[in-house]
Amino acid sequence: MFKKLFLEILKKPEGTRNVLNKRHMQGSTGSTGRKHMNLLAKSNKTDPNYPPCLTQLKNKPAGMSLLTSKEAETIKNLFHITDLEQRGSRNLGNTGITMFVKDNNYYIKK
Repeated sequence: MFKKLFLEILKKPEGTRNVLNKRHMQGSTGSTGRKHMNLLAKSNKTDPNYPPCLTQLKNKPAGMSLLTSKEAETIKNLFHITDLEQRGSRNLGNTGITMFVKDNNYYIKK
């Protein structure tokens, strides 16, 4: 009786995580087209909201690209940038990419 009541208390209320779930080994096997069905960690999954311009620039040895206003806002929110206009340029984490403003346009450069 006490165990049943205790488990109901620990169950997941709306909007919070379940305390009883495992915190490790959560993953999926990825797409069905994979040759080996190894688990893919949550941290290695691709984020659909991650800007493709950053992914393309990460894969290149060097380069520069002009951002649209939507891409610029997404990157600002992703890297918590609020003072870009005052500072002139900001490094985007440890990616080796710099975001800057020139002639009222946003650019990223590696």
